[in-house]
Amino acid sequence: MLHSTDSSSFSRRDFLKAGSALTMSAFFTHSDAAPSVALQKTGPDTRPNLLFLNLDQLSHMALSCHGNPHLQTPNIDRLAARSVDFSKSYTPDPICCPARASWATGHFPSENNVAVNNRPLRDDLPDYGQWLGKNGYQTVHIGKWHVPGRPLHKSFQLVPHNSHPQGEYSDNLVALSFETFLANRDQTRPFFAQVGLMNPHDCGNAPRTSEHPFPFPHLKDQLPPFPPNFDFDRREPEQLKQMHNGLMKFTENWTEENWGHQAWLYYRMVEMVDVNVGYILDTLERSPEHENTVIIFSSDHGDANGYHRMLFKDNFYETSSRVPTMICFPGKVPEGVVDETHLVSGLDFFPTLCDYARIEAPKGLKGLSLRPLLEAEPTTEWREYLHAQSKATGRMVVDDQYKFIRYYGSETTQLFDLKNDPWETVNLAFDDEHQAVCKRMATEIDRMEQTLDNVDLPDALMRRT
Repeated sequence: MLHSTDSSSFSRRDFLKAGSALTMSAFFTHSDAAPSVALQKTGPDTRPNLLFLNLDQLSHMALSCHGNPHLQTPNIDRLAARSVDFSKSYTPDPICCPARASWATGHFPSENNVAVNNRPLRDDLPDYGQWLGKNGYQTVHIGKWHVPGRPLHKSFQLVPHNSHPQGEYSDNLVALSFETFLANRDQTRPFFAQVGLMNPHDCGNAPRTSEHPFPFPHLKDQLPPFPPNFDFDRREPEQLKQMHNGLMKFTENWTEENWGHQAWLYYRMVEMVDVNVGYILDTLERSPEHENTVIIFSSDHGDANGYHRMLFKDNFYETSSRVPTMICFPGKVPEGVVDETHLVSGLDFFPTLCDYARIEAPKGLKGLSLRPLLEAEPTTEWREYLHAQSKATGRMVVDDQYKFIRYYGSETTQLFDLKNDPWETVNLAFDDEHQAVCKRMATEIDRMEQTLDNVDLPDALMRRT
């Protein structure tokens, strides 16, 4: 476990600085990607540093600061207390590669070609590591990247020697690598650091453990009960139903104890990564960089964690598609604000980074800069609808009350009233009184599709059911 007492941290920083060349070479490889371009300045570059700290598979609901009684996340909670915390924040796509490619490019998966895991990113789309590096930032990537077809050395100036095996083994090293970078970085220019922690993604290893009796009888009172939507509305789009039926077949003999065991394991993995988040925050807060660093904290997608009797992700239900997004900038952004109004997407991160870097964003990005919301500019106009994609053919649109879901090739659609049915227990798409809402939301999806620079996807991928 990582510790951060004052005496050990001072000696460690002294060691890291004293062995600068050795420690940097031990953790990182220098790359020629995105070389810095000297900007026309009359003095030092005072633009803020940018830290994008991201987790893998963290649902919005899986934090104690968001009211979950089954775990404690003191470090993420203290970040929330210093941030604007966007409550209506959604992933562009609730699975790893498409979500991360969308972060990096500011384009939907249907545009950037990563419509499902492991499809390669389009060569002609710049990513934020390249863009910020070309505009004067020292760029470093640490931890999980998972953007297929875009090697790290083509995007960041400093890249790690190691990839991401599992959070249990790699997240401590990621936190230590960030400390090494911060102690030895180029002081003549601001930095953009993407730091990707792996957990709670390790929950994917847990199902075959949780199908057995809970091994800690003295802790059984900690097992979460069935969620309120465990008995869900079975009227689902055919593409989702096929996956859902497979999961229910896998878990058909699970008891409430087994489901509670699975959820318990997920929450322990969240607590595990919370320690690493705390170490990274402590490292930054001890440094002179703290007051001039924008922190964006988020996750690529959530985890079903037993809700709707599901496991994992790759669906539009709230536990999988709704993610935390917190932004902190000491003295510049209000602290402890929960924004329950504005619809926020992971597509917004690239333009937000550019806004704070005081550079023009690439043309055609589909997100919006969050800076006007963070600084409460009174004339800010914001989106009325938020869009997301899944499984190449899935489309979701959310407004201030409703969520509408459809898959091309599936006759069944879904409509949920998030204000009156936050657990998504009743599919209103079969209700005569809500047909006008369904039509309005479907029309909005069609409108958005007309604005996208979509790639041609294989027929076999588009016909999946």
